[in-house]
Amino acid sequence: MASSFDEFWNSIDLQQKKNTVEEPFKIAEVTSIDPLVVELEGLPLYKNNLYINPYLLAWYEEVNIITSTNDNHNHTISTIYHYSKLKIGSNVVCYGIEHNGTEYQRYVVLGVIE
Repeated sequence: MASSFDEFWNSIDLQQKKNTVEEPFKIAEVTSIDPLVVELEGLPLYKNNLYINPYLLAWYEEVNIITSTNDNHNHTISTIYHYSKLKIGSNVVCYGIEHNGTEYQRYVVLGVIE
């Protein structure tokens, strides 16, 4: 079974063949977090118009870390919380997919840029 990361890149590869009309890469701005809204050239894009790299959103990572200061005292860390990289005012790189002949219908949010 393909991982979500593999599916993400397979989707880009499939759609890339259709992206011969206009430049698919765009810079957009996050204007709202809940609900998520990304504004691209004055057009608000909502979650149903976006594929979002999951590592840009908040997520938990399960790890096994044991720390110790001496033989009688140690700590175990089992989960790390990663905060969302998307903040209001953040600029994000978007890649257009699902072109309808006039404009892109969906975008993949690839990363945050500064």
